[in-house]
Amino acid sequence: MKKISYLELSAIFLSIIISFNCGINLYIIKSSCHLDSWIAIIISYIIGLIPLTLTLYIATYHEELNLFEKNKHLFGDHLGTIINTIISSIFFIIAITLLYNIISFIGSEFLYRTPLTISAILLVTIIIYACLKEINVITHISFILISLCFILFFLSNISLITEIKLDNLLPIFKTNPINIYLSAIKLTIINTLPIIAILIIPKAKVTNIDKYNRALIITYIIGSLISLTITLSTISTLGIYLTEVFKYPEYIVLKKIKLFGFLERSENIIAIKWIIESYIYITFLIYTIAKSFPIKKERTYTYINIFLGLILIIPIKYLFKNTIVFSKYLNTYFIYPVSILIIIYLIICLGIYLKKRQIKKNNRV
Repeated sequence: MKKISYLELSAIFLSIIISFNCGINLYIIKSSCHLDSWIAIIISYIIGLIPLTLTLYIATYHEELNLFEKNKHLFGDHLGTIINTIISSIFFIIAITLLYNIISFIGSEFLYRTPLTISAILLVTIIIYACLKEINVITHISFILISLCFILFFLSNISLITEIKLDNLLPIFKTNPINIYLSAIKLTIINTLPIIAILIIPKAKVTNIDKYNRALIITYIIGSLISLTITLSTISTLGIYLTEVFKYPEYIVLKKIKLFGFLERSENIIAIKWIIESYIYITFLIYTIAKSFPIKKERTYTYINIFLGLILIIPIKYLFKNTIVFSKYLNTYFIYPVSILIIIYLIICLGIYLKKRQIKKNNRV
């Protein structure tokens, strides 16, 4: 694996944090938190500092190893393989969820006469093609695309200032605090726990390794502010009632934007950033899953990626028959498999702690 820059690492990391902003984050919290949805966002990212800290801790253990290699080094081949399989399965569930969410968005707003399966095949094809490249190629592309997304985000929010009505955010703290905390935990689970995937890139393979922790922390803060800004701008522009009515209220808000003060109907251009973010995230997840397999030949790696792409499309055709089924899945089932990552974090961190303790004990002897 060639070395990558800490900025490219940050681009991948940012895509993990913000990719659920379109159609999922606000959908999960708006019905339970209403006007206080933005408070749930803030609390979720405060709680998210815990898995962020644990991720940085895991990264320090044998910096030359990736996540799957660390697990086998800590727990042996058999138990390590079981843990790696569980992690890969969770990542695959996240990839399926994200894929359906983004092609559903594309289908409802752009290609409403095109079957979702066709959109899925086209998107998965370029995802698999990217996964066949080295990680440094993926990170190079990610950095360029995320930079473009950041520019579009900045321009769109500057243009939206005149449409914002702060009265739409009032009154605050009217929601049951329990609902706010439960929603915040849900957001933490789906947005922050998967950041452990970044450990597929060994810390030793990052240039300016002394900036590793700082880069991820700053990126985490930026991602948190982006999510908070999207929620605040959506509710304050549309009002809570319209926000709860529309399936993609974040997109409806973009229709009010005039880029540079005169370019109207630019929402489709700006919305590309959500497609890009999802594309980067899914690509990185599939690349990560493929690396969990013991691969000796390059051709085998190609076959694995093609296989993953094929089974990624199957649920789009048979599992999620419509958006109603998908919405029920988001509200009821999606949170449970991703929650298992909490246990994974604890097991790995405990294993590292005990390993280091044993080494210190042996050194004293």
